[in-house]
Amino acid sequence: MIDSHAHLISADVGRYPPSPLSGTLEDGALDNPVTAERLIALLDANGVERALAVQRAHIYGFHNDYVCDAAAAYPERLRALCMVDALADDICETVRYWVRERGSVGIRLTEPHKGADPGWFSSKAALRAWETVAELGGSVRLHFYRWNREAALRALLPVLKSFPDTPVVLDHFSNIVGESGAPNYGVDEALLALDDQPNVYLLYSMINLGKLAALDLPAAPVVARVVSAFGAQRVMWGSDVAQSKGNYSDMVELARASVGLLSQAQQQQVLHGTANAVYWER
Repeated sequence: MIDSHAHLISADVGRYPPSPLSGTLEDGALDNPVTAERLIALLDANGVERALAVQRAHIYGFHNDYVCDAAAAYPERLRALCMVDALADDICETVRYWVRERGSVGIRLTEPHKGADPGWFSSKAALRAWETVAELGGSVRLHFYRWNREAALRALLPVLKSFPDTPVVLDHFSNIVGESGAPNYGVDEALLALDDQPNVYLLYSMINLGKLAALDLPAAPVVARVVSAFGAQRVMWGSDVAQSKGNYSDMVELARASVGLLSQAQQQQVLHGTANAVYWER
């Protein structure tokens, strides 16, 4: 297995200070941090081979030093994915720094503020980030919310066509309503409009699995439905550890159960092969 969505938090607040706006010192998020060393121990204990260390923006904002330092310290086990502000004036230099100089596998983009135009990531300003990461051979990770996902998916289609060689990974199945049930389990027309774009990938995590588990609903039909639409080679799992609550061992067990309706080859692809192809073999 490869965990393609593991957050890290350093215990060294002097070297890696939280963003002044995060409030994490007050809410206890740093009391028992998932450091790089702790994550690797969790991987070992649960039979997970490697992990993608994804910037925890709610703690560190756009300061990606810890995930990059962790990946550099443990290159056999970790890769880093950095968060950037795609609308910043210096975004081209910023992407080159994190991807080319610090070794990030790509960039992660999320809504700059609640209520932002759903197509902000495809604006002329933001496209500079896409152009730069495409130059460098990196990937793009996008996070959409349920309240803006349909409009955002529509805005994404022309971007996918403009950057056909850039892997674009949609966090948390684009936040589909998986609990809506059969036959489509939240896989709607907005998402299916992207199924013929070979550079789009779907990642699911505890954001999806946790919602389903809380309702006592199985995740396997949801995962099987997405795989039927996009193929196992475009679907991957990530835990969301250090963001989602719960024990890592439970997250891994939910992941294994989530592929129960797939063939053995598809299971291996979703739990390992897709992340390996996008984040390690490129």
